[in-house]
Amino acid sequence: MYDIYLKDITRIKNDRKIIDVVGAHFPKGKTTVVIGPSGSGKSTLLKVAAAILPVDSGEIFANDKNLIKMSPKNLLDFRKNSSFVFQDAALWSNKSVYQNMSLPLKQHFPEMDDKVHDGKITKILALAGYTDSIHLRPAAMSIGERKMVSLARALITSPGLIYMDNPLVLVDPAIEKIMRKLIIDIHNTSATIIGNFSSPELIKLIADYLVIIEDGKIVETGTFKSVNESKNPETSTIINSLLNHS
Repeated sequence: MYDIYLKDITRIKNDRKIIDVVGAHFPKGKTTVVIGPSGSGKSTLLKVAAAILPVDSGEIFANDKNLIKMSPKNLLDFRKNSSFVFQDAALWSNKSVYQNMSLPLKQHFPEMDDKVHDGKITKILALAGYTDSIHLRPAAMSIGERKMVSLARALITSPGLIYMDNPLVLVDPAIEKIMRKLIIDIHNTSATIIGNFSSPELIKLIADYLVIIEDGKIVETGTFKSVNESKNPETSTIINSLLNHS
C-alpha cells in the first residue's frame, strides 16, 4: 500500500494554473475524497496524484519514492499495484470487453494461466454487475455498462491503491446501486481510495478524509469530521453547498 504525498504541485494549461502550488497527503488504507465546485480541478488533481498527467513544478511521492523520477521498472510496479477509474470509462474503443479486461493482466501478469486469467475476468465483471456479452465493443454498450467495465478493469489486478474519478456520474439508478455497493465494499477493505464523487450520501458513507479544492488551490484537508466541522468560512460554504444541502 502507498501513502501518496503531493508537494508544491503546479499544473498549467493554456496559461492558466489548473493546479496552483498544491500540497496534500492521501493516507494509505483510507478513503480520501476530493470535493469542490465544478471546474475546481478535482479530476486534474486525481490524475496528477496518479502521475497520469505531468506537472509543471513540484513532486509526487508514493511512500518515499518520487513518482516523477521513478525508473521505468519502479513505475511499472506502481502501476501494477494501483489503478484508475476514469469518469468517461476510457475503454479502448477498438477492443472488446474481454480484451479491455485482459490488457492489465497481460501487462502485469504475463505468466498467468489462461483458466485463471479468464476466471478473474468473469468474477470481477459479475461483481461490477456487467452481464452482457464480453465480446461487445464500447460503441455497442450503454454508458452504464461502460462504467461497469471500467470499474471492473480497475479491480482486475487486485490493486491496493485505487483512484476513482466520479465513476457514478451519468449512470442509471439500477447500475449505480450495484456499483455503489462495490465501492463501499472496497472501502471496507485495506485498500486506499483517492476519489471524486458527486453523491453526498456516498461521500458521507466512505470518506475517512476530505480534501477541499477551489480554483485549483487546496482550501483545507483533514479527517471527515474535522473538515465537516471547520470554522473556515470558505470550507463551510463548500461543505454546505456540496454535502449538506437539502
